[in-house]
Amino acid sequence: MGERDLSAFVARRATLRVLPGGAPSAAPDAAGATTTVRVYVLGTDALARGGIRALLDGRPAIHVVGDGEPGPTCPDDIATAGPDVVLAHGTPDPGTLPPDCRLLTIGGPEPETGPGPAHSRLPGTVTAAQLASAVVLTAAGYTVAARPDGPEPTTAPGTGPAAPVISDVGPEQLTDRERQVLGLLAHGLTNTEIAGSLTLSEHTVKTHVQNLLGKLRLRNRVQAVVYAFEAGLRRPLSPSP
Repeated sequence: MGERDLSAFVARRATLRVLPGGAPSAAPDAAGATTTVRVYVLGTDALARGGIRALLDGRPAIHVVGDGEPGPTCPDDIATAGPDVVLAHGTPDPGTLPPDCRLLTIGGPEPETGPGPAHSRLPGTVTAAQLASAVVLTAAGYTVAARPDGPEPTTAPGTGPAAPVISDVGPEQLTDRERQVLGLLAHGLTNTEIAGSLTLSEHTVKTHVQNLLGKLRLRNRVQAVVYAFEAGLRRPLSPSP
């Protein structure tokens, strides 16, 4: 599974929606000591695990700490690796997972209802950028799922987006360009990808990221992704031509 094969994903058919799962932590480490999300890749197919690792390689704020197959030793293996998110290819048997892990699956059947870890789920056609964004949101305590066919949800009349929990600074403090950068950052794009999308230099993008983090009193890109979703700034990416 490679990013080229996933690029045919059509945003209008399976965009991400985020459902608050209780108040998220400010980041995987609320004290700010950790600036990356630790991920363990799980699946029976070694090639699929390798493909998933390749999609996450080089993504800001994400570090793959290990991978393996489901089995009797799986809970101990995962506990030893200490991930923030277990990223599974397909839907694993809940009995092979630590009961308190945050689980994000790619493809596979819908899980059976019942006890088990909180479960986020994405289609097998997810892009690398969408996967990175979903990993960060899952680590922050959100449930992420593919949106079924239909129009984008709209805000009820007379209401606006919920106030961000992660910061008490409103998005109106940002310039239009900083909001654009934040929206793309929330999709999991790297500085290089943001620069290409906005026709800017990578140095300029880095400056915008530093400025918006300072204005919003955020510690890192992980918190910026969470902020963008909470503030309603994250929008679906346009389908690839």
